[in-house]
Amino acid sequence: MKKSSMLLLAAGLTTGGAAFAQSTVTIYGIVDTSIRYLSNDNAQGSSNLRMDNGAIANSRIGFKGVEDLGGGLKAEFRLENGFNSDNGGLANGPNILFGRQSWVGLSGGFGKVSVGRQNTPLFDLMADHFDPLTVGNYETNAWLPAAATRIRTNNMVRYDGNVGPVFASVSYAFGEVAGSTRSGSQFSSALRYTAGAFSVGGGFQQTNDNSNNKDTAYNLSASYDFGVAKLFGGYYNIKDATGSTALYMSANSFATGSGGGLAGVERKDTGFFLGSSYKATAALTLTGAFYYDKSKNVAYTGLGNVGDGKRYAVAAWAEYALSKRTQVYTTVDYNKAKDAAVYELTNSTSGKNSLTTVGVGIRHIF
Repeated sequence: MKKSSMLLLAAGLTTGGAAFAQSTVTIYGIVDTSIRYLSNDNAQGSSNLRMDNGAIANSRIGFKGVEDLGGGLKAEFRLENGFNSDNGGLANGPNILFGRQSWVGLSGGFGKVSVGRQNTPLFDLMADHFDPLTVGNYETNAWLPAAATRIRTNNMVRYDGNVGPVFASVSYAFGEVAGSTRSGSQFSSALRYTAGAFSVGGGFQQTNDNSNNKDTAYNLSASYDFGVAKLFGGYYNIKDATGSTALYMSANSFATGSGGGLAGVERKDTGFFLGSSYKATAALTLTGAFYYDKSKNVAYTGLGNVGDGKRYAVAAWAEYALSKRTQVYTTVDYNKAKDAAVYELTNSTSGKNSLTTVGVGIRHIF
């Protein structure tokens, strides 16, 4: 009896092993930590030397898996947690475990359909293809692409697919407000065409708040890969009446999250960026970028004053690969703001209209 039970158990394990052989789960992540000097890091405009999480990439740990269901159909999932490598804390909110991504879906010849918390298609278009800094970690070098694209959204249904050189992505996020399908909802889309070294893409995104105020963003970008060097450029047009646009959020630790807008007052931004990356050696890559934004109806004090402003940033990044998985780097950026944008840049009464940061760091990818 005991021998028969053992044989049945062995058969069950063998069958289970055969089933699990069709499924793979991967643990991956990035640990990125830097030491930075900031020329302006409090309301009095004092400088600071501090340790921070990342510089170009935020630290993260994730789990992704795929199961072959047969007939070309696959099940996929991804759970991704963002954390602050300098102190070990959660990076996407105190009560959010998988704040970067949390979705499950099906893929096949039709493309991929996924549901859950995901990046917006417009953000992925920038991060993966057109922003020269791959949408940097700090607001000093990420404020234009990150703010315009809203990065990621809860309760999203997303489709990704391609036909030859054309890739398309579209998403809809449920607002989950009783009595209104529009309140709190979001629609995002991206389209990209690649022909050899040349790539062009763009997208549209609209986000409604719970009062049905709208934030809309349009983008058109292009890149050209010369092999040893790659050029990037893009244009944004943003109209926001939700009050939450983050274009002028300070990179400093005292950022308030006001976003430079007032709910019900339409803020308008027109911006562009240019950049390039250069492979100086097999191990050394040099990257530079310029971002510019002209805005109207900016909320520039806690009293709700509204005015116009301008802001630009110049950022540079040198990265040396010690291996395929480990890099050391240095970054430097200079931000300057004018008129109403000054308050959002410095968040202070000191009247300083510029911010310079310099950093060195190490990144390990696993």
